Amino acid sequence: MEHPSPNDPGRVGPYRVVALLGSGGMGRVYLGLDPAGSPAAVKLVRAEYAYDPGFRGRFARELELARRVHGNYTPRVLGADTSGQTPWLATEYVMGPSLQDLVRHTGPLPEPTVRFMGRGIAQALERVHATGLVHRDLKPGNVMVSATGPQVIDFGIARAMEDPGEAEEERISGTPGYMAPETVSGQDSGPPADVFALGGVLVHALTGDGPFGEGHPSAVLYRIGHLEPDLDGVPASLRGIVAACLEKDPARRPNAAQVLQALGGPTPPAASAADWLSPAAVARIDAVSEEYANTVRTAGAGRGRGALGRRLLVAGAAVVSLTLVGGVGVWAARDAGLPGFGTGAAPEEEPGASDREVCSPKEHLAPAYTEAAQDELTVPNDEEGVFFTGFSNDGEVLAVSGTGGVALWDWREQEEVALIEADIGARYGHPVFGPDDCELAYASDDGAYVYSLESGEVTVLAEGYEAGAVAFTPDGERLVVGNRDVQVDSGVSVYDLDTGELVATHRTGSSTVLSVAVSPEGGYLAAQDLLGRTTVWDTETGETIAEGEGVPSTNPSALRFVDERTLAYPDPKGAHVQDLLSETDERTSYVTENLDEELTLFDVKYGVAADRVYATFLPSDLDPALGIMKVWEYSTGEELTADADQGFLWEISVHPEGEVITGVPATGNGMWVVDAQELRILDRF
Repeated sequence: MEHPSPNDPGRVGPYRVVALLGSGGMGRVYLGLDPAGSPAAVKLVRAEYAYDPGFRGRFARELELARRVHGNYTPRVLGADTSGQTPWLATEYVMGPSLQDLVRHTGPLPEPTVRFMGRGIAQALERVHATGLVHRDLKPGNVMVSATGPQVIDFGIARAMEDPGEAEEERISGTPGYMAPETVSGQDSGPPADVFALGGVLVHALTGDGPFGEGHPSAVLYRIGHLEPDLDGVPASLRGIVAACLEKDPARRPNAAQVLQALGGPTPPAASAADWLSPAAVARIDAVSEEYANTVRTAGAGRGRGALGRRLLVAGAAVVSLTLVGGVGVWAARDAGLPGFGTGAAPEEEPGASDREVCSPKEHLAPAYTEAAQDELTVPNDEEGVFFTGFSNDGEVLAVSGTGGVALWDWREQEEVALIEADIGARYGHPVFGPDDCELAYASDDGAYVYSLESGEVTVLAEGYEAGAVAFTPDGERLVVGNRDVQVDSGVSVYDLDTGELVATHRTGSSTVLSVAVSPEGGYLAAQDLLGRTTVWDTETGETIAEGEGVPSTNPSALRFVDERTLAYPDPKGAHVQDLLSETDERTSYVTENLDEELTLFDVKYGVAADRVYATFLPSDLDPALGIMKVWEYSTGEELTADADQGFLWEISVHPEGEVITGVPATGNGMWVVDAQELRILDRF
């Protein structure tokens, strides 16, 4: 929470604005106090939407539907104005943490607690479905835990089922891990999709994990469509109904009313937290409530400026949001916690200045970075030298690092949105975004630098030593650093990003590591050292499970896990993809047999979404004028270079959805944007 800026309103409707809770694509969310001093979360719509008559119409229709879903286990809409100069909406708070936050801090919940919680959620869904709505994003972060029971929040992607005229305005929405198979495949997502998500929420409450694991969204979505859920840890008394909810065929799932009956039928709210929660969970709710009350009291009295109890956004209170996919919805104060990596424990305090689940690297930026942005796209080089690039996970921003820092480019609009000024050595600085796009890291000759893009805070790990490469763990809680300094005994170091502590080390044949990668679920870690050795470890046990020699010492991003057990790695003539856990040595190869002996691999990138593998080869003197580029079809291994080759690119970055690749042409001047499949030049800058 932050003190309102001079541009924020002092009052919205009957609510006095006392703090800024956050902002989103549709507007800003404030903590407001009504004339009686009662708190509310108030959402003010951005001006460009306020002048859109179509938006106002959808706003009013969806608001009326949202008013009808209130019950014992859904928060209440307190007020709204759809026709004023600037539309706004307010909802009541929920005094308690989210289920995700509660489980992370207190551990899995006992069967009686989860049964009561399931009954409350099922009652909420039954009412929602009877009203003609579908939640479409039920997950642990959207279930708040109050003293009296669960509260289902965030209908920001709910829709009116009986209004097919708006189908073209919708998009497939949800959270990987809790999306139904029919949603993943792009089919119609009705009430059965919410029941599927309910099954996943119950598994998370009982075990601390989702039924289809964690990791890269594509890996999770594949498991949802093709594998059975993991119900280990689900007690026998609940396994039958949970398994029924997670049926892949929506026609075979029970409806919300049937789930409710199977769990014990409708139940009134609990009289107190102790009636249905464990002592540890009760203590967590009490702590959240006390923190919330103190923050509101301080803000209401006008004392203090700046941060007003940042953790309140994570641990307490539902706030209102308008993520207009189909209309108006209920926003939740979401927490960003994810499962730990390896054997490390989750931190007690929330890291960073933002508690968002996902950041926009175009919008959630510190003022110091946006104010430093240049009017024209320029590589931040203090002197002539190579520069490195990397796409954000949402694909909207390209980070370009040079000796003078890192620039963030909106590559579609050809606009520089931010500049992080820093002194980076000429051989370093390959920029890597955190999995939520809230952080950016790079290796330097003075350690590994991690920037919180929204707050501007900087953390330096392995300070005073050369770092060769960096990679975030998939939960965003740790940073893997490939050591380039011969004074460091181990090749790879793993740091806790919250505490800065060294939590694990892994030895390689050489202490100089140039490339690191972590598997989508965090189970495996790979590194390539200066001697050309690639090593893979099990992160839980530290055991070496695979290693190979003879690969070229190449670009710090040349290693990549295609999925949890499949590694793509470089070869002097191209690249290979291999199942690490297979008992055979079978692999898919992307190599050029008749390669000039003077040429060696410089860079290789894997565009799995584009179904392409890209490799650049340079002579020993690294003269780009003599370099060549090779391209293969990822799925078949067929070389495509001769069919579509408009020139040589080096320092390639591949768009995460396979839309484009970017790279520096052989001339070394500027950068090209190239169609990732057809290899047509789309733009130059």
